[in-house]
Amino acid sequence: MIDHFKALLNRTAAAALSAAVIFGAGHTADAADKYPVGPVHILVSYAAGGGTDRQARLLAAPLENILGQPVTVQNLPGGGGQVAAKALLRGEADGYTILATNQPDLNMTVALKGASYAAEDFQAIMVDLFDPRILLVRKDSPIRTFGDFVAEAKADPGGLTVSISQGGAQEQFAKWLFGALDIDVRLVGYKGGSRAANAMVGGQVDATMGDDSARFNIREQAHALLLGAPKRSPRWPEAEPMTEALKPFGVTPPTDYFLARYGVYLVPSAFKKNHPDRYAKLQKAIVEARQGKAFGDLLAKRKIEDLSIGKPGEGFTDAFRKSVEVLQSMTK
Repeated sequence: MIDHFKALLNRTAAAALSAAVIFGAGHTADAADKYPVGPVHILVSYAAGGGTDRQARLLAAPLENILGQPVTVQNLPGGGGQVAAKALLRGEADGYTILATNQPDLNMTVALKGASYAAEDFQAIMVDLFDPRILLVRKDSPIRTFGDFVAEAKADPGGLTVSISQGGAQEQFAKWLFGALDIDVRLVGYKGGSRAANAMVGGQVDATMGDDSARFNIREQAHALLLGAPKRSPRWPEAEPMTEALKPFGVTPPTDYFLARYGVYLVPSAFKKNHPDRYAKLQKAIVEARQGKAFGDLLAKRKIEDLSIGKPGEGFTDAFRKSVEVLQSMTK
């Protein structure tokens, strides 16, 4: 299984390299004042169908209208986001390739997984959504509360299975949660949150660790037990806030929104440094696209206005770094 995964990762990385080379070709400094003069490509760090993928595809159409050039979306999952991140950096830092990914997941690949790049190699051009972690079971599950879940895990060590999106902050949150409670729960990794959620809905696992808004697409099939936030969610009112749910077990979260997911759009830091005018134009276009009617309608339909950000990324750098610092201190 490990050899198969490595082989798959190598093939995906090769494809990512080819894509990055293609994306970076054909744009010269002479066209800077006319930017963009060709297609803009969004690389998604995760599999199709997940929350990050859906947001990127929704952004593409209004961004295309504003920029006056085609905007394409390509999924490059693997390595906890490393495959797509490396593809971005291999290409030209000219503003024609954007990375749609999550924080603190990207910074975690540097801090905990020895990624070949540095956190400083990336610039968050826009922060899209904030999404707390959430623990879900099927709607017909006999487990109705987080207390029920813990009791079942203690009664049958290793018996409960929980699907996760493998290799990122979601997995780290699950490991922290079950470790802090000293319960034996079996984690089953999938390449992307949508696949992990489908495994729970399909009965392959007992529960799934997801994200509040990203998993609203299975609202009719799921029942929520725990929310990684200090207040209840209007989408999952039955989920106990983390601080409240953990208090009876003598566990206190490191932060109120520990390892929550932030959907972000990144570009190489070199792009902002070497092409400040292009960067400013692209950032303005992305923020404008994000604040348009298509997103407004989606936010209202999914009832996630409370999680919406849609702002330039410069103000979030310290927050992303601090989340990883907390995790690093816990794993020493």
